[in-house]
Amino acid sequence: MAQQQVARHTQWAILAVGLLSFTGILVETSLNVAFYTLTRQLGITLSTVQWLTSGYLLMVTIVMSTTAYLIQRFAAQNLFRFAVGMALIGATLCAAAPNFPILLLGRLAQAVATGIATPLMFYLIMALIPHRQLGTYMGLASMIISLAPALGPTYGGWLTSALSWRLIFVVILPVIGGVFLLGQKFIQLPAKPQHRRFDWSGLILLAGVLVGLSEAVENIGTLGWTSGSVLSWGGLFWPLSCSCSGISRPAMPCC
Repeated sequence: MAQQQVARHTQWAILAVGLLSFTGILVETSLNVAFYTLTRQLGITLSTVQWLTSGYLLMVTIVMSTTAYLIQRFAAQNLFRFAVGMALIGATLCAAAPNFPILLLGRLAQAVATGIATPLMFYLIMALIPHRQLGTYMGLASMIISLAPALGPTYGGWLTSALSWRLIFVVILPVIGGVFLLGQKFIQLPAKPQHRRFDWSGLILLAGVLVGLSEAVENIGTLGWTSGSVLSWGGLFWPLSCSCSGISRPAMPCC
């Protein structure tokens, strides 16, 4: 039996979302090599600048936890437009950031874009690709995600040492623009409305757990296990984790 062919517009749709996810991961790994330069130019400590990574990854995780609801509530093209808009806003803020808070704000906006684009790419594959070719496209999507961290340090290191760390964000702006045009034309997948209430309380609890855990682990390395800061963050993390897992409040499931 001949394999069912994948429509060309489906391939372009998956490529558009995949490239958006790729640029988000590429910037994340490339910015790590610019930390020393950022500490000198922005006048901040290394522990502070690390929040560009920690905050980004936390936001990606939180946003990804909402995508099961978002995909059912909104059409794929609307989610893609929103992700592209956040990516453009984030890259622009980061490229022009005069200080660390603006830079962090831009990184969080980019995290929202990546947190939506990555699950959306796999959703398009699962929804549009025939079963016989599903493994091939899942492998290609995984390769896109794996390739970005491999290229990121070289990309970021060269731009930072030869020119400026701001070009890490400037260079991807036209790429995001091209991705938007591509997705705008080829992504056509309606929502599947279901009567589900969004669990805001679970999302807040999840965010509290992740932030508390991250801050506690960071303070352990600098202050030790018995410091007041570590104990206080741990005291916050424990009840939140119990609530989120349903131990103390079974009626409130985590997102």
